[in-house]
Amino acid sequence: AAGAGVKAPGVLATPKVRNLAKLQGVDLNAVAGSGAMGRVLEADVLGAAAGSVAAPAAAAAAPTAAAAKGAAAAVPVRPVIRPGEDKVIEITDAVGKGMVKSMNEALKMPTMALGEEIDMTDILRLQKSLKASSEKNYGVKVTVTSFMVKAMSLALNEHPKINSKFGPGDANPPYYTVVGSHNISIAIDTDYGLVVPNIKDCANLSVIEIQNEIMRLAKDAKANKLKVNDIMGGTITLSNIGVIGTKDPRPIPFGGQSVIGASGRTMTLPRYNAKGELEPRQIMMIRWVADHRHLDGAGLARFSNSFKKYMEEPGEWLLALR
Repeated sequence: AAGAGVKAPGVLATPKVRNLAKLQGVDLNAVAGSGAMGRVLEADVLGAAAGSVAAPAAAAAAPTAAAAKGAAAAVPVRPVIRPGEDKVIEITDAVGKGMVKSMNEALKMPTMALGEEIDMTDILRLQKSLKASSEKNYGVKVTVTSFMVKAMSLALNEHPKINSKFGPGDANPPYYTVVGSHNISIAIDTDYGLVVPNIKDCANLSVIEIQNEIMRLAKDAKANKLKVNDIMGGTITLSNIGVIGTKDPRPIPFGGQSVIGASGRTMTLPRYNAKGELEPRQIMMIRWVADHRHLDGAGLARFSNSFKKYMEEPGEWLLALR
């Protein structure tokens, strides 16, 4: 038999087959693979060990020197791409197991989705103008996310049914609960996975207070120090995934919540002004996904319109804030 099997260039074989060749004392270079693209299989190795495999097929039907030279000139030599080794990854951490459970439950919910375009130009201008003042007077720089969270809460004041949770699937008769507090969950990307803590009672918080809570939750999330109370009790979710990337995301409601919104990245795009003139505007897409068992498209669209109003016309806040 040939010497010990050694990992040779140009031989397609899995680690399992290579180990078998080594145990059987078979040189993989001398084995003609019967698998796809000449991959050497276990049966090929066992056959070679028993002495039943002849020399590689290429040697049995070698082309003429001229034909080989012509073929070499016509077809460039391509490197053999070896597949990586498969790995089974067990999800054992609490965050990951919680996500699996939540998404499995979400699959039981019939959903609908509505998308909307938000002109962020004026709110971005306002946020930028307030950065220095908020840092000087309150010790924190306000972000667009804090304005979005507050705008969601203002829209919920006009459409309270959106802030609801459907009852158990086996309840007779079916029912849903409209939650009084606006506990708005925010998606945070961490080294430990995606976590979604919530900001309690946003209706009674200022933009500065919401910003402080966002900063606290983000800091604790990245340090893996979130408390149970930070995670539990969310009533609606905002995922500002656009800060990482993507234009038009489609999120999935979770945790028994009825609605989730996900915003894409802000882009400079041409839009017509009131005079019919084109001008550059800061445009962001947001998509709302809702539980279709008790929420309908009309109700979700009205909520979306209210959110759009508060984001595009910051002056409306002066009328709506208590």
